[in-house]
Order: sequence, then C-alpha cells, then structure tokens
Amino acid sequence: MELEIITRHFTLGDEQRDAVTEALEKVERFSPRPIQSLRLTLTHESGVINGDAVLHLKNADFRAEAGGSTEPPLVAAEIAETLRKQLVKFKGKVSARQRGEEGGLGRAMIDGGGVFGAGEEAAEGFILKDMAVDAAKSAFAEAELPFFIFRNVDNSRLSVIYRDKDGELGHLESQEPEAGA
Repeated sequence: MELEIITRHFTLGDEQRDAVTEALEKVERFSPRPIQSLRLTLTHESGVINGDAVLHLKNADFRAEAGGSTEPPLVAAEIAETLRKQLVKFKGKVSARQRGEEGGLGRAMIDGGGVFGAGEEAAEGFILKDMAVDAAKSAFAEAELPFFIFRNVDNSRLSVIYRDKDGELGHLESQEPEAGA
C-alpha cells in the first residue's frame, strides 16, 4: 500500500507520524482487494487539527473526514474507523456478487423485506435456494405465496415462479447484462 501523509501549517513529529501510520495500516486488513494508495491530509487551523483521506482500490475510491482534535493520531484513528466501516460494507457487497446474489427483490428478501404467506412469520434471514425449475414449481404449488424466488441450478440465474391471472404458473428469469452496458 502506498501511504502518503501531507501536513499543512504544522510539522508532524516522528512519534506522531508512526502512530498515524500504524492507525492507517490497520485499515488494510478490512479491504476485499489490495489497497493501491491512501492519502491523508492533516491541516492545523486555529489550534485544531482536521483531516481528510482518500483510499484507492482498483475501481473504487473511499473518502473520510475527521477533526476537532489537537492530536494527529486521534484524527487518524477516527478516519481509519470511518474507512473501516466503508470497506466492511463494500466487502459485503463484493462477497454477495461473488456468491451470485443479484440486487432487486432477491436482495430485498435476503435483507429481511421478504413476502410471507398468511400465518407465517418473517424468518431471521432468507436463504436463496438453488433449485431446478420443475422443483421450484412444485414447491410454489404447495405453498401459499404470491411468488417464489430461487437460483436456477442450470444457469445460476435468479428466477421467479408466479401465478398469472388464468391460474397458470409463470416463470421469469434474470438476464445477463449486455456487453458494454
């Protein structure tokens, strides 16, 4: 990781620089990808130190600000915590994409906004099941749900089984994004 510490209107001592560097290096373990660079700017104005940082990953940038302290290591620790939270959230999104979870309704159901039949309580979470289309249609026919979401085992796409106006079962499937889209 390329770490750049810039100070304005004051000079950072060796001990303070080491403490700031140590706080910022801890952020690296929360990143889902190698950190390309991290730039921290500390500014001393009216007896108070403010800081802002920009962290660069491949195809992603994160920004954090902190201030109101007289100690640069405290400002750096606050910035590191903000960046840590952003990276943890980003890592969750990257992991979800790698597992094949898509956004939209499927993601909403996993986050706890699912649709449940009469008399059913919302579960602690939602598990997106891998199923064949025929098995999903059978499971949907037995349940009293308005629709049934699953991951098609044949192509790993998000699929939905629903009942149309005529009472027939319908099947929708997510599409691959078009090249260049």
